[in-house]
Amino acid sequence: MFNESFEQFNVTHTVNKLSFGPYMREEVRNSLNLTSQLSGATRTVTDGYGMFQYYLQVVPTQFRFLNGTVIDTFQYSVTEHTRHVEPGSNRGLPGLFFFYEVSALHVEFEEYRRGWTHFFTGVCAAVGGAFTVMGMVDRRLFEWR
Repeated sequence: MFNESFEQFNVTHTVNKLSFGPYMREEVRNSLNLTSQLSGATRTVTDGYGMFQYYLQVVPTQFRFLNGTVIDTFQYSVTEHTRHVEPGSNRGLPGLFFFYEVSALHVEFEEYRRGWTHFFTGVCAAVGGAFTVMGMVDRRLFEWR
């Protein structure tokens, strides 16, 4: 009888959408390169003995833009474990389990512009490098003659 009750479990599932934090339009999520790793994921079990465990590490994330806009959201990483659970083995029950932990650390992305001095220094470095390489080529050609 215990085996029959296990056979009735169907843990085949689809995660339609999984996200943390306030709702964001899809084009905003894509522009920030935020992906939901489990959204749209389908897992299939042919018998009733499957146990799916998802371990989620949730990380608070903040985006700061040049115009002063600040977006607070969350990212997550996931580790997935699938186990075949025999009836009466005392190794757990078939099912779908989500375990999550919010990280004590947070991530900040800040958009900023570099000043004209940085641009000027880069141009001087490129020009100086070009003169140095051409000087070395000229010396080698002169010594070769």
